[in-house]
Amino acid sequence: MFKLGLICILAVSVASIQSLSLLEETNYVSDCLASNNISQAEFQELIDRNSSEEDDLENTERRYKCFIHCLAEKGNLLDTNGYLDVDKIDQIEPVSDELREILYDCKKIHDEEEDHCEYAFKMVICLTESFEQSDEVTEAEKNTNKLNE
Repeated sequence: MFKLGLICILAVSVASIQSLSLLEETNYVSDCLASNNISQAEFQELIDRNSSEEDDLENTERRYKCFIHCLAEKGNLLDTNGYLDVDKIDQIEPVSDELREILYDCKKIHDEEEDHCEYAFKMVICLTESFEQSDEVTEAEKNTNKLNE
């Protein structure tokens, strides 16, 4: 469940972009946990879980997927159709060209998903995997540069 924990942390991070004080004032996380019947203890356990376990993300409970959608919705990160709005995110916190490209690539793949909980979950997985690939490419480039020196 580590990967799911990582995904939930990423979702909380994305939703808290606006500001920590705003997040604390409105209790997005607590509200979304409660509305999706997830206890604070379950959420903490998910975050603390051991990384040696490989997750089967396809079997993730719907309530965790809806939790992610709830965070995006309360964080005002979605357009009127319930899909991620890159311009809104950019207004809240300027987005790098690399992140913008990743966001649009993921949107191209998932913006046809009609189930908003599935959509939010698939978007976070897509973003997580894209960041992992980007980190691997960056690391490979660094290693290549070291070899060329």
